[in-house]
Amino acid sequence: MIRNILLVTYRNLVKNKVYTFINITGLALGIAAFALINAYVNFEKSFDTQHPDAANIYRVESQFYKGDNLTDSWPTSTNGYAPAMKANFPEIASYARISWNNAERVVKYNNIKFREEHVCFADTNFFNFFAYPLLQGDKHTALKEVNTVVISQSAAKKYFGNADAMGKFVDISTLSSSYHCMVTGIFKDLPKNSTMQFNMLLSWTTSSKFVQDFWYQHESYTFIKLKPNTNIPALEAKFPALAERYKTGPSLKELKWAIHLVPLADIHLNPAKPYEIEAKGNRFAVEFLSIIAYVILLIACINYINLATTKSVDRAREVGIRKVSGAHASQLMMQFLTESLIINFISLIVAIVLVIIAKYSLVHYLYSEGNYGLLFNAALYLKMVMVFTGSILLSGIYPATVLARMKPIAVLKGRFAFSKSGVLLRRGMVAFQFMASVLLIAGTFAVYRQILYMSSQNTGVNISQTIVIKTPVNSPNYDQKVAAFKNTLLAFTGVKAVTVSGAVPGKEVGMFLANRRFGAPKSEERTYEMLKVDHDFMQAYNMQLIAGRAFDKSRPADSVGVVMNESAVKQFGFASAEDAVGKQVWVETIDKHPELIIGVIKDYHQQSLQQKYTPLILFMDPALSWIPSSYFSIKVSQDDMPKMVANIKSTWNNTFPESSFDFFFLDDFYNRQYQQDTQFGHVFMLFSSLAIFIACIGLFGLTAYSAARRTKEIGVRKVLGASVKSIITLLTVDVVKLILVSSLVAIPLAYLFINQWLNRYAFKVQLTWWQFVVPVFALIGIAIATTFYLTFRAALANPTSSLRNE
Repeated sequence: MIRNILLVTYRNLVKNKVYTFINITGLALGIAAFALINAYVNFEKSFDTQHPDAANIYRVESQFYKGDNLTDSWPTSTNGYAPAMKANFPEIASYARISWNNAERVVKYNNIKFREEHVCFADTNFFNFFAYPLLQGDKHTALKEVNTVVISQSAAKKYFGNADAMGKFVDISTLSSSYHCMVTGIFKDLPKNSTMQFNMLLSWTTSSKFVQDFWYQHESYTFIKLKPNTNIPALEAKFPALAERYKTGPSLKELKWAIHLVPLADIHLNPAKPYEIEAKGNRFAVEFLSIIAYVILLIACINYINLATTKSVDRAREVGIRKVSGAHASQLMMQFLTESLIINFISLIVAIVLVIIAKYSLVHYLYSEGNYGLLFNAALYLKMVMVFTGSILLSGIYPATVLARMKPIAVLKGRFAFSKSGVLLRRGMVAFQFMASVLLIAGTFAVYRQILYMSSQNTGVNISQTIVIKTPVNSPNYDQKVAAFKNTLLAFTGVKAVTVSGAVPGKEVGMFLANRRFGAPKSEERTYEMLKVDHDFMQAYNMQLIAGRAFDKSRPADSVGVVMNESAVKQFGFASAEDAVGKQVWVETIDKHPELIIGVIKDYHQQSLQQKYTPLILFMDPALSWIPSSYFSIKVSQDDMPKMVANIKSTWNNTFPESSFDFFFLDDFYNRQYQQDTQFGHVFMLFSSLAIFIACIGLFGLTAYSAARRTKEIGVRKVLGASVKSIITLLTVDVVKLILVSSLVAIPLAYLFINQWLNRYAFKVQLTWWQFVVPVFALIGIAIATTFYLTFRAALANPTSSLRNE
């Protein structure tokens, strides 16, 4: 019997080559897309799940309330939170801190020096708390002593080559500090799906004793491990009372200090906050792509079901003869399920080939490095088995049931017809395909428009033709060297301006101070971003001054003045920009004198359009010299950038031999903020197009069969005088009606989904009616074009041939 089933299956597949190709192509593309999307989704959801106690680990995030209003929310906390919480809250089993304050440091070993982005201070128990494996060293003691450092395996290779790094000493420097540290451990390179990406960890005791348990510097990540069954809201509610005992300083004293405990595994997909170090994912995008994966697979299965049940008319007589000959329903079911199994198995093999091709040809287009490590993990294998089994049942059991239930007498007399419920089901499945296609086309429009909007929007500052260099580490006569370096560069042909600042556009300012108006009570303090600049900064970046003046070298008093943006003016409560100029404000840590507001600039996009404008204050006051200047910005006019960079580097090496030369082009750096959005756009557009293509080939198959089945009807109509146009209209009008009905459901859904996605952007495109109507007409055009070719051929055929054919 098995041999007979396989033989019949083979004959049917070969006989109906077009439909076999459509089914295999659709299912293969659906399965391949499902696997690729799941690789991306699995990767995004896998962050920090490698730690055994991840379910009990929470990050302590800071929140500040004025009354019941949340004024600030940061992912960081002070170094003092953890020990105080551990001593007072029995629910906490242990804690670990990692400080990102001035984490970008120049590391030097002999003549080898590099600037490392993430050299952090970490608690002694860090490698006990987290499951980052140490390749060398003792995880209990590696971070115990002063002036010890644990480095990554890549860093060990970079600085020491094949030599043993253990016990060697490296110099680790910033503008404000320098350490001579012994390597006491080497950890395995961090996986890509770790929210924290650090190169080296310094022992906590190496940091200044003043900041080790300090309560007024929110620049560390604090993680706590909770005992089982801890009531999280109750624990959070106890913190404000604890904070009142420790926040004895004047800063933010009038605000209520609170915390929010965020599960470790949720951090990556939560919305980004100020002070956030890691690159964030997009939870909505991940969930939406998960839905698209199943939609694509379902569309492919619907194609198979529709084609199989529609072609059941051709096999009705075969089934009738089998039944008259004594075949049981179970045998017929086995026949059709076997056909489904074989088609799905061939599709699976083709899908695997497509995935392998995509892995090597589309990896840079679709995914970041590391995603493919989860392409075929155990969870995805299990899911693929379930999908394969479900696809066989879904795409095989309904057609098999329809055919197996046929009445042989009616079939052999030629009176077989589909039931009304069967026709409605098939129409419903086709309507689902159209509905999904409208939604995906509208979504593609929205994604493309938002990405184009962000990349073309005026940032409010001039970032073109700008070379940015990271400032050197501290050295003797530092200020004189900086001045000499600037003057030398300004003498270069093609250099228009040189300025030094704490941040550049595209980089979070990251320094917040609590300030208030002169004469206002402490309760009016609010946090403001503080951007350290020099006299040339505003002119170099062509900032738009709307009131007052910029910093002026001829006015010595300007060094203790400030310039603020429009958002800061509003937060201080001034009536207008003109009203603010000439007023004074108190700046945190400066008690001797208030700062005079000398000018107001128009709000500009310091960061991407995902972020709102933040209240920003530009300052030069020497009393805030502890806030570092981190970047040289060099505005150039010549096109020969390689030559300019070479000249700048030569000058740098002569002036700052103890520091590495690290530069970037500002426009590239700024646009890098949109890399993840662009990547999501590529992924969304690719798989949306794929889903629409699968739906179209299914429509092509259905139309081809419908035209073939109605050949005689078309011939009769032509004999009776029907025009080609009327025949084409007859065969396409049902499809157009189905699209229009589907659109009534799809458009509201598309609006909800698109609006939800756009809500994560502070600055976004406005939804317009045409971006929902155009997909409908586009789909109607695709459907008509698909049906036109086939029906046109049938309509032009000689009617005598179709009428003579039995």
